[in-house]
Parts: sequence; C-alpha cells; structure tokens
Amino acid sequence: MKRMALFLISLSLLGATHVYAQSPKDLGDLMRRGNVYLDADTREVYTGPVFARFGEGVISETGVLENGKKDGRYEYFYLSSRVRMIETYSAGILDGPTETYFKNEQLADKGSYREGEWDGPYEAYWVRGWLAERGDWTLGERCGDWISFGQTIMYPACPN
Repeated sequence: MKRMALFLISLSLLGATHVYAQSPKDLGDLMRRGNVYLDADTREVYTGPVFARFGEGVISETGVLENGKKDGRYEYFYLSSRVRMIETYSAGILDGPTETYFKNEQLADKGSYREGEWDGPYEAYWVRGWLAERGDWTLGERCGDWISFGQTIMYPACPN
C-alpha cells in the first residue's frame, strides 16, 4: 500500500492526476486481449493506473495503461518489494530507458529501447557492481566497440 501511495503522489507531482484520478486497478481484475487490457465490466479499453500482486499479496508491478496498453514508466518488484526492473512504454511497446536490478539492489543493466528494440548506450554489471558489458545498440543490433566480459569486440560502426 505504501508503494501505491508513492506511485499516486509521483503521478500528481507530474501533473497527471487529471487523467488518472481514479483508483489504481488490479491487472488481475482486467481482461487481457493480446497486449490490450479491457475493463471486465464494460469490455472497453481501460485507461488509468494499474498494479499487480504476487500470490502473497505483495505488489509485483505498477504503471499506467493508456487506451488499454502500457504507457510510460512501469516498475516491477521482487517479492521483497525491492525494485527489480523499470521500463518505459509507448502505446504498449518498449520505448525509452530501462534498468534492471539484482536482489541486492545493485544495478544489473541499463539501456534504452526504441520501438521495441534495444537502441543506444548499454551497460551490464556483475552482481557485485563490476562492469560486465558496455556498448551501443542500433535498433536491436550491436554496433561499434563493445567491452564484453573483459574482451573488446568490434561490430560494424554505429550510424550517426
């Protein structure tokens, strides 16, 4: 409940309360058709804040649906309530920054998506924080020089 309150406060600080003033809905109470969520009562696409829970009742994810699709920042949690992953969506497609965390709260990787494909700088880390990989993506393809598990690997140059 504490995370839900923080989620709603962050939405209000971003000026999004006029669109998402309704209470968050449990994704389990919505109908899913492909990657579109519908209100189970009206069978219309749902727009508003959402959450999901683990079987134990702990929040497993929070975010917003716009026209039934994930839109904006989504946070996923471990059963311990620690952040597991943060992703950004646009109309149901990964588009924007993403970060993944180990259970010890150390950063596991960070990068960015464009139209559902890795795009831009990327870094991955070992559980103790040491760099494992660093490089660039262009629409799902590795490009340029990569440091990968201690070795430098050359891919075709990244487009400007």
